[in-house]
Amino acid sequence: MKTLLKLSFILLLIGFGNTGCEKIKSLADVTFDANYESTIDVDVVPSALKATNGTFFETVTIDPLSNSDMATYANLIKDIDVVEVSAEVISLSTPVQLISATLNASSTGFTDASWSFANETLTVGKVLTLSNDAGQFDNLQKILTSKNVFTVTLQGQTDVNEATFSLLMTFKTRVTANPL
Repeated sequence: MKTLLKLSFILLLIGFGNTGCEKIKSLADVTFDANYESTIDVDVVPSALKATNGTFFETVTIDPLSNSDMATYANLIKDIDVVEVSAEVISLSTPVQLISATLNASSTGFTDASWSFANETLTVGKVLTLSNDAGQFDNLQKILTSKNVFTVTLQGQTDVNEATFSLLMTFKTRVTANPL
């Protein structure tokens, strides 16, 4: 019985010791903002379906390691938290209404982070804050965690058959890394 009691006590100490080491290790965590911006220049062209409507399909790429902190701690990252995703209209040649549009962040081997819009009127300075309603931030987090270059695609249809506009895409993240 005494041997069993001693063995239980030793196992209990080992369990507390391991938990304590993890707490001490977490004191070395480094947390930083890793934000990514890219401008999507959109050129609306006449649709084959109706001459009064236009369509567009544009892509840009983003390299997660373009952020210097992310590059420094790339192999030491514990967690990436997507804080906000937004698109701001920074230029517009003529008034435009998006009849329908889809924005995707994608990388091979991962589920896309995808947002859809309908009947959205664009004006310079308008900010579209993209939600996490369908778990898009989780998908984006997995893409960013891979640290591979990913593609942002914007496609859709407008109420005009010819226009240009630019969107400033912003991906705000909070990264936790540990150098130990």
